Amino acid sequence: MTAKKNQPLQNGSAKENVLQRVLQLPVVSSTCESLQRTYASTKEAHPLMASVCEVYERGVQGAGALAMWSVEPVVRRLEPQFAVANNLACRGLDHLEEKIPALQYPVDKLASELKGTISSPLQSAKSTIGNSVDKIM
Repeated sequence: MTAKKNQPLQNGSAKENVLQRVLQLPVVSSTCESLQRTYASTKEAHPLMASVCEVYERGVQGAGALAMWSVEPVVRRLEPQFAVANNLACRGLDHLEEKIPALQYPVDKLASELKGTISSPLQSAKSTIGNSVDKIM
């Protein structure tokens, strides 16, 4: 489980936010950082793409602000239900973190370990197939 999970409130109770917890998982945060670097380098390498992306980014920001403004009354009204759903989701995330330790590793480490895990059986299968073909010939 993550150390940052519980955040004290003014009244002494603890409140968790499942979205913040998911974003803090090393596998998720490293993936987001990698995507952000790729996006930035693509924009730098292709000026036309950069101008299209900037227009898109401004549109998304405007749409997001409008959406937040229009759903605020509904969110305030459904806050107790969101709190229950968040609590259940946090408990589910606790369970996932216990059962899937890979969530605690950055994506590059997982990729390198996965590559090693997959390449060995593939090499063995390739060798077996090659030997079988040689015998058939």
